Amino acid sequence: MLRSPASNSLSASPGAAGQDFPWPAPGHLHEVHADAEALAAAMAFTLAAAGRGSAKPLLLARCPRRAALPVQIYGEGLAGLGVDPARLLIVEAKDDAALLQAGLDAARCAGLAAVLLETWGALPRYDLTASRRLVLAAEKSGVPVIVLRGGAVPRASAAHTRWTVRPVPSVPWLADAPGLPACEVELSRRRGGPSGMRWRLEWEDAEGAETNGGFHARRIHKGSIDTAPLSGAVVPVVPVRADAPGGGDVVVRTFGPGGADGQCPAAGGGGRAGQPAGAGAGDGAGRCAGALSRPDELAA
Repeated sequence: MLRSPASNSLSASPGAAGQDFPWPAPGHLHEVHADAEALAAAMAFTLAAAGRGSAKPLLLARCPRRAALPVQIYGEGLAGLGVDPARLLIVEAKDDAALLQAGLDAARCAGLAAVLLETWGALPRYDLTASRRLVLAAEKSGVPVIVLRGGAVPRASAAHTRWTVRPVPSVPWLADAPGLPACEVELSRRRGGPSGMRWRLEWEDAEGAETNGGFHARRIHKGSIDTAPLSGAVVPVVPVRADAPGGGDVVVRTFGPGGADGQCPAAGGGGRAGQPAGAGAGDGAGRCAGALSRPDELAA
């Protein structure tokens, strides 16, 4: 499906997965991190996640001249992921500013199945402000936005989830024949839910199924398969407490069913969450009404 000089390609179809596997949700911003050797596997995971349950076009924005190891899109591999190559729109931006602007404009379009941004390196322009703009656009249009961060260190952003993808050896068949493609994904950040979970994703055939196969997900816990998900329970705060001390140019490329592609200049575009729970005003200056008395008051 995808080929890069430093990794094997991952070909899978976004069919059935484990019931507890949290696929990237629509209307949210997601990050997928990978190093150079895992870039092709990460792109396959990203496209498979973005192409699930919709026949709308997918938009992939990238900066080919900036990437150290560009991933080449392979039409037959897209079909193996359940993604029709005719659905894929590729936007080639000249720099980071144009890339983020193209992603923001596309995220505002409800006619897309998903918006994918392929990036490489630190990408200083992708900060809290830029990520927040993508979040607001995704929430308004209902389109998922997935930012593929290749060779980048995770840093603060407004993303709802953050994934890390690594290629793993396949399970060999008889006579040590190569098995099905597989990768390992870790949910390292998840707003409003548990994180730190890992899964092994392996493609399995599904004879007679419309998708010709799909991802099979198995939980990994401390080096072994674990099917028990984390509860996500949070210890409540005790309600009783004592006194406390005081725009660039872009090019849009479209792939047709026959493999031919055309290109045209893209139109330019211009470039709340609830408050977190915390202590209220005056908290710690006195006790709440009905609070238990302190030991010294009982002694008096």
